[in-house]
Amino acid sequence: MDRKEFFGEAFKSLMYNALDILGENAVIRALEETAKIKERPPGSILPDAEFQRLCTGCDACMIACPVNVVMIEDLNLRLPVIYPETNPCLHCIGYPCIQACKTSALSFENLNLPKD
Repeated sequence: MDRKEFFGEAFKSLMYNALDILGENAVIRALEETAKIKERPPGSILPDAEFQRLCTGCDACMIACPVNVVMIEDLNLRLPVIYPETNPCLHCIGYPCIQACKTSALSFENLNLPKD
């Protein structure tokens, strides 16, 4: 076995073992599960079918988000989501994401703000 082949085999073995360890790691599994939890941006309490009908996928809410927590779930549909466990919404003053929505998929009327 020459040097190149030796290091190639050693690298493969190391990578296979690392993947096995990561696959069995409870912390890694928990992080993967929390990344799957998703919500719609503020002001979107409409049922999914209604929200999807109104949302044009223009990305305005994502662009307007000053802390970059509004993401696009699907590159074809372009529906906005937030992953609250990893990047929670900070409920910015004035809700720029809602202000940017021209179709009322995100709306102040749909926002459940506490009554004073």
